[in-house]
Amino acid sequence: MTGPSFPGSRMGLHLTDPGTLGGLDLLGGGSGLVLGRNRDELPVAVRLFRPEPTRMLLVGGVRCAQLLAFRTMALGARLFIQTAREQDWDAFLRRCAVGRDSAAFLPVGTQPPAPASSVDPQLVLVDIGPTAGPEPVEPAPWRATLVVRDDLANWDVDAIVRSDVVLLQRLTQPEAAIAASALGLTEAQGWLPRIHPEMAGVVSKGRLQWVMLGLTPTEQNLLGSAARSG
Repeated sequence: MTGPSFPGSRMGLHLTDPGTLGGLDLLGGGSGLVLGRNRDELPVAVRLFRPEPTRMLLVGGVRCAQLLAFRTMALGARLFIQTAREQDWDAFLRRCAVGRDSAAFLPVGTQPPAPASSVDPQLVLVDIGPTAGPEPVEPAPWRATLVVRDDLANWDVDAIVRSDVVLLQRLTQPEAAIAASALGLTEAQGWLPRIHPEMAGVVSKGRLQWVMLGLTPTEQNLLGSAARSG
């Protein structure tokens, strides 16, 4: 693969041994997974892939989940999908034109076939409905788990509390009450049912940010919209 040339610089082709190469950390985009932009038009990103496991919960639609999956694959992560709607996800992967070396279906109750690493991170997307009980996938370094919930109910509170990142699309009034109580965000309860359809509240470490998802033209061609249906 040929890259750009910078005459007079020290950039170029360098050779190293596999041991040294294996010690390098690749951080896609330099800032992690970009979710969108805040009110100041600045990008908002989360670091999904790190030396410890990361748990993310999305309350919204399958199209938003597919948007996150698409952006994660663009970072070079391998995608594993546990789903009860394989037809929808298979159609999405076909539109993305990705091979099964980049994305594959993972039967419920099974683990990825290989460990994740800093140079081969993994996103396990769990789209199977309520997930009360044990972790759906064994937590591991450099592996992120994204649990997708079309609707939010009281039995999801434990999953919310355990998550490192919670992404909330526009909620109903009862859903907003559950989310605000679980996350300690009572001041945001009134806003969650009123935000723009392609906006989301991002909660991490007790902090809430409002983010416009901001689909690119390519993403719009793939998904049409990331708004929550229903």
